[in-house]
Amino acid sequence: MSYICLVILRQILTMGTINSSDIIYATLSQHGRQLASLKLSGLTSFSEILRQVRRVVSGSFGLVTLRLRNSSQGWTQDRSVIITPVPAPPVQLSLF
Repeated sequence: MSYICLVILRQILTMGTINSSDIIYATLSQHGRQLASLKLSGLTSFSEILRQVRRVVSGSFGLVTLRLRNSSQGWTQDRSVIITPVPAPPVQLSLF
């Protein structure tokens, strides 16, 4: 296997890894409209990124496109994500 093929294969295998020192740009869009654009760092997983994005767009729900760009490692990913409405906090009822 040539050196160029090995380099490309390595990039494909490492694409999507997130280190705490990486700078991640996350853009969330729905029906062609941009809902949020965030610059994140200190996160190490997709679930942590998704948690931050959901916090910012808590009023939106449905199928959205999340574009992640890791400027530290040089990769970009588009993912379709379903955001569910945030349930209202429970209210404790008192009988007295």
